[in-house]
Amino acid sequence: AAAAAAVARPTYPSSHQGTKDWDKLVANIKKEEKDEKLDGDAALNRFFQDIYSGASEETKRAMNKSFSESGGTVLSTNWNEVGEKKVDMKPPDGMEWKKY
Repeated sequence: AAAAAAVARPTYPSSHQGTKDWDKLVANIKKEEKDEKLDGDAALNRFFQDIYSGASEETKRAMNKSFSESGGTVLSTNWNEVGEKKVDMKPPDGMEWKKY
């Protein structure tokens, strides 16, 4: 019977008359962030974050290795390809890689 009883969240003393459902507030903020329409770099960054967050450990390892070894010029999700050898730098066309 004790397992079936709902677990009550602790309440804290406050001088404020109303109460806030913080779990609901957090859920609303997360929903707004997910539904937010982004442009440019922010949209691209969100796209890569979504790929990374839903990826397997092998895919995450491939993304980290390819990005770090290439100096940020390559991002691969294929561990079979990336795990075998060092990832070469591939700057965009018309650009030249310079080490500072």
